Amino acid sequence: MSTANIAHASTVTVKAGDTVSEIAREHNVSAESIKNDNGLDANSTIYPDQQLNVADQNSGSNTYTVVAGDSVSKIAHDKNLDTDKLLALNNLSWSNSTIYVGQTIKLSEDQPQQATQSAVQTDSSQGQQPQQAQGTTAAADSNVAQANSNQSDISQQAVNLALQYSRMNIPYVWGGKTPSGFDCSGLTHYIYQQLGKEIGANTIAQEQHVTPKAVNQAQPGDLLFWGNPGSTYHVAIYIGNNQYVAAPTEGQNVEVETITPYFMPSFAGSVN
Repeated sequence: MSTANIAHASTVTVKAGDTVSEIAREHNVSAESIKNDNGLDANSTIYPDQQLNVADQNSGSNTYTVVAGDSVSKIAHDKNLDTDKLLALNNLSWSNSTIYVGQTIKLSEDQPQQATQSAVQTDSSQGQQPQQAQGTTAAADSNVAQANSNQSDISQQAVNLALQYSRMNIPYVWGGKTPSGFDCSGLTHYIYQQLGKEIGANTIAQEQHVTPKAVNQAQPGDLLFWGNPGSTYHVAIYIGNNQYVAAPTEGQNVEVETITPYFMPSFAGSVN
C-alpha cells in the first residue's frame, strides 16, 4: 500500500452481501484502488466484519461527491466545517438543504475563480470596464450551463438512486415511503423527492406529473405505469435495457425486474 493512500484512507467494515465493486461505487473510488490498498487480487474474497482501507478521493479537494446516507450536516461534521457556511457555499438553506447521491458539493471557495475576480477588480480600478462586464457575463453563462447540466442529469440520478435501493434489501411495506420500507409509489415518490421534484404520493397523482408515452419509448428515469390512465395500480422506475426497479408486493424487496408480456406496463411517462 502506498504511503499517500494510507495518509488519506478511511476504514470500511464489510457487511454481508458486499462486494468490492459495490464498496468502490459507494465511496467514489475504483475497485482496483481498493484491491491494491488491501493486497487483494482477482481470486481474493471479502467477508463480513472485514476491515478494508478505502482511499479518500475527496481528501485535499475543495469539493465532495455525495454518497448514500449523506446530509449537509453530516458532511460538515465529517469535514470539520460550519454547517451554515457549507449551506451558503452551495446556495442551500436550512429550509432547502436537499442533496442527492452523485452531487458535487463545494467545501470551500474556488481559488482560481477568486483570482480571476481579483484580476477583474484590478482592471476595473484602472477604468477597464469592458473586461469586468465580460467576466460577469462569462460567470453568468457558466451558471446557466451548470443549471442546465444539473437538470439533464436528474433522470440518470433517479436511475442511480433506484439501483442503490435495489441493493439494500428494502422490504415492501404497504404505504411505506422511506428506506425502512417502500410500496411502489412510495419508492418513486421518495427517489424524485431526493432530487427536488414533488410528484405525488400515489400512482394516480404521479400520472399528473409526467408526459405520457408508449412503453417502447421509455427512457432511463421515466416512470412505468400499470393500469389505465386515472386508475393505475402500480408504478416503477425504468432503468434501461428493458428493466425497471420496483417495490413489487408483500414478502418481496425492492428489486430490479424485467419487462415481460406477462406483466406488461400500460404506459410510460417522463417526469416533468
